[in-house]
Amino acid sequence: MSRRRPMPALAAMAAALLLAVLSGCATRIPPDTVLTTPRDAWTAFRQNYCDRPDGKGVRVKASLQYSRTKPARRTNRTLVSLWGDFNGPMRLDVSASIGRLLAHIREDKKGLLVFYPEDNKAYAHKNAVLGATRLGMPFPFSLSVLASALAGDFSGLAPRRYAEAGQAGENFAFTLKGGPVSRIVLDRWGRPVRFEGTTRALTGWTFDMDRYEDAVNGVPPLPDKLTLALDNGEQGVLHIKSLELMLAPWPAQSLELALPEDVTPIRLDNGYVDEKTGEIPVVYEEKQ
Repeated sequence: MSRRRPMPALAAMAAALLLAVLSGCATRIPPDTVLTTPRDAWTAFRQNYCDRPDGKGVRVKASLQYSRTKPARRTNRTLVSLWGDFNGPMRLDVSASIGRLLAHIREDKKGLLVFYPEDNKAYAHKNAVLGATRLGMPFPFSLSVLASALAGDFSGLAPRRYAEAGQAGENFAFTLKGGPVSRIVLDRWGRPVRFEGTTRALTGWTFDMDRYEDAVNGVPPLPDKLTLALDNGEQGVLHIKSLELMLAPWPAQSLELALPEDVTPIRLDNGYVDEKTGEIPVVYEEKQ
């Protein structure tokens, strides 16, 4: 006697209904809700700040205040333009406050390409994170992760689960394990205010978010000021001037970095992709 097998369509429908029921267990928390427990704050953070933005790409204009204490105290201010696709290449132009272009940067799956127009020289590195850190922009993560974070998606820095949670003044602190980020601090609305981590090239770093506006029409607000500090005394303060989500992907030509015919990129890695310390040319600085 043969048994009748369930139809694949019915099985798929049952699985879909089960997933819908399970996903409905976590009620969405509005971004203007004041939270009283670490668990609720983490849930709100994951819902409101770890989701892909409603767009294919982004365009950001900002100012970067950079300072360091070693080997000599120095500070400078530059203007940055960041644009690209969330699932594709990212471009970054750095200019002086007087408008002089200092560096053109392109990041993709192959690594980092940098062109200094005043020197008419280009440099390439397979490790995009290491290359960007050496440019006077001390970001211990990729431009792609930074662009997503500026647009409100911090999933590139935050895992789904935390190891431990507790109170940190009026905020909530979460300890993480097994990744580059070791600690996340959220405020009473579940908004990220600090990330802490380490890399093999840096003993430690902090990434702070500030100047949130109030939530409007259920849209999670974004920070206008982001500060990244390294244990070696370097610090970069990013002030967001404008941020625009792109409904369509950027044209491929807009994301290219064309070099002059007489310029061949100088390899800074020679195939070595691990992080290490060393001197790499940096953008010109405006001393203050």
